[in-house]
Amino acid sequence: MEKRAPLNFRTNELEKKDFLIIDDFGDMRSMIKSMLQAIGITKLDAAANGMDAVSAMEAKRYDIVLCDYNLGPGKNGQQVLEEARHRNLIGLGSIFVMITAENTLDMVMGAVEYEPDSYLTKPFTKDLLRARLDKLVEKKKNLKDVEQAVDRNDFEVAVILLDKKMAGKPKNLRELIKLKAELCFLAGDYQQAATILEGIIAEREMTWALLGLGKVYYARGDYQKARTLFEKLLLENERFTAAYDWLARTLQMLDQPEDAQEVLHRAVTLSPNAILRQQALGELALKNQDEETASKALAQAVKLGRHSVYKHPSVNASLAKIKARAGASREGLKILKNMMGEFSGSHEASLYASMAECVIHSDAGEADAAEASLQRSRELYEQIGLEAGPNAALEMVRVCDKLGDSDTAKSLLNTVVKNNHSEDRLLKDVGSLMSELGMESDPESYIEEIHKEVVNINNHGVELAKSGNLKQALDHFEEATQGMPANKVVNLNAARVLIMNMKESGTDRGQLGKVKQYLDKVRKVDDKDPGLRRVHAMYRQLSLGS
Repeated sequence: MEKRAPLNFRTNELEKKDFLIIDDFGDMRSMIKSMLQAIGITKLDAAANGMDAVSAMEAKRYDIVLCDYNLGPGKNGQQVLEEARHRNLIGLGSIFVMITAENTLDMVMGAVEYEPDSYLTKPFTKDLLRARLDKLVEKKKNLKDVEQAVDRNDFEVAVILLDKKMAGKPKNLRELIKLKAELCFLAGDYQQAATILEGIIAEREMTWALLGLGKVYYARGDYQKARTLFEKLLLENERFTAAYDWLARTLQMLDQPEDAQEVLHRAVTLSPNAILRQQALGELALKNQDEETASKALAQAVKLGRHSVYKHPSVNASLAKIKARAGASREGLKILKNMMGEFSGSHEASLYASMAECVIHSDAGEADAAEASLQRSRELYEQIGLEAGPNAALEMVRVCDKLGDSDTAKSLLNTVVKNNHSEDRLLKDVGSLMSELGMESDPESYIEEIHKEVVNINNHGVELAKSGNLKQALDHFEEATQGMPANKVVNLNAARVLIMNMKESGTDRGQLGKVKQYLDKVRKVDDKDPGLRRVHAMYRQLSLGS
């Protein structure tokens, strides 16, 4: 009797949960539903395809999702999971179990790419399902308040809540420690994340801890240490796909793009159904002038993107240009036409299509058509504004340079560097592009000069604020944001100074509105920036008190 008590307790825990069953076969949905009902589950919903599954998760936050990998036409289980994670349709306390009848390597690797909480192979019994769910519920027990804090992007509060739970030495202590390290990393507290991870590794070299520490080294700019850890992970487990991705990023920062491409090629050979990796390989192969590899990777990315939340028009546009350069201009233009149907109503897709058309017409010697496409690209770029992003700007640089508009190309590059002076990886891309186009004899010095200019502007405003000259600091940052509207650091500091001023002189609706405008600019550029979360918390606190 004593042995069965914990099982009854966990079954009671299961009975409280909301379940979603996703399977394209009605008989299988009914069978899983019967199994769950037999162990006391009453709150059950079902979906027959990926689109219906996403709609269900949009309408309701489920505790446990049981999803088949193959769902017929449309999204598969992997794409349902990636969208659910990307759009925060499932939270930290949610459980996602991937189910499949197949066991081919491609399918298995694809199924685990986005880290479902567990993986079940058909056929399975009621007892196996219950045992697996019991274990998962225990692992993710009592995370509701932490999940709510994370949903608010309040990572600092989430960490405090985790510390309180960990003090009680619960059975899922290791899971809570892992989660705390991840949240510290996301919050930009790399020192605390490193301390946690190093403590785990000192006891036992856990794979997740080694990967996490490698990511911390990468974020700090210690690329050699990061490389060592990622290579160690791959020596120990050649199927650990996340380590390939991080190693490739690291090698690019170490100016080894060919080696980075080889790493990504190994990864897509192992797991060909990860869209972001195929995109990364295609883009890198293009930079390395390996158009054969780029064409294969981008074609696969376009195919995978048809039902993926991660599809992007830049991938289709790059593939179209490659086809045209290979002598298939008509095929390239057809890809762009199909892209506009797939991204109907998207100004961003229109921009990438018009830029690609410009290149294709220019290569075909159609000067008038190329110039018309360039003019349309300029208009769209201005219309989209901040949402165009730095990658679209760099593509505009290529197009303008190709058609002889070197002044606009140089001006765009200057703007990209000013707006992204703290983004090392992007600045490296800028330098590579300048070298490729022959725009500067010393791109690194050119970029460094602009970088210093922005740092000086920012530091001057900070010093003004620290010395109590808030009015001057406000004027200074207002001017700075006019010239650098997409610079995260400058916009966040402008918001901070406004908040400091209101704390001193009283809350003002107009100034609160300005703070929100600055934060919205940063959110459009990078909604995961750690500084954005911290300043938004200050803004929210001030707003609630007004």
